[in-house]
Amino acid sequence: MGQTVTEPIGADTLTINAVPEQASKARAFARATLRRYGCSPNSIDNGELIVSELTTNAINAAPGQKIEISLFPVGELIAIYVYDPTDDLPKQKTVGPGDETGRGIPIVKYCSRRSGVFKSVSGGKVVWAMMERYS
Repeated sequence: MGQTVTEPIGADTLTINAVPEQASKARAFARATLRRYGCSPNSIDNGELIVSELTTNAINAAPGQKIEISLFPVGELIAIYVYDPTDDLPKQKTVGPGDETGRGIPIVKYCSRRSGVFKSVSGGKVVWAMMERYS
């Protein structure tokens, strides 16, 4: 019989309110967790940037609601999941040189090996990225 898993087993998870002031808490959580996982300094920087971008997108998608940031090792990779309770999938915007927003998805793609999104069985979505542990 198949089993539905909605949260990674053994993940380190931080739950925050989706308000801009909480983004720094997510970045600090990512940095500390990636250090504990023994990631290289460059990977720690990349992971913090990925978490920052995905968290900011979740804050904008679900203002005032609870969001979850989860990190867990998968062999030589680190998985980063950011859950928010909205069903709207992220969309890549066309941005111009003077635009201050709209670059999150390209940044995540650049800093990760793979990335994507899936809908949670309990509602909402998880935007995820897989990054190198040692880069």
